[in-house]
Amino acid sequence: MVIATTEFTALAQAAAQALGLPEARILTVPHPVGGLGEDLLLRRAEDAVEGLVALLTNEPRTNGAP
Repeated sequence: MVIATTEFTALAQAAAQALGLPEARILTVPHPVGGLGEDLLLRRAEDAVEGLVALLTNEPRTNGAP
């Protein structure tokens, strides 16, 4: 499981492919996360929970299949 901001999603996907992990679970969250106030960062974390749970509890996708 990797959490990447929108700025680094492509890099995370490329790294997963290069490491032979096409099924790697990558959660994308809005960029940036650094330098944000506590309230905004907490709101972003809360917004990401549903996607995180889905990635952790569902079968991984392979070969781009949904």
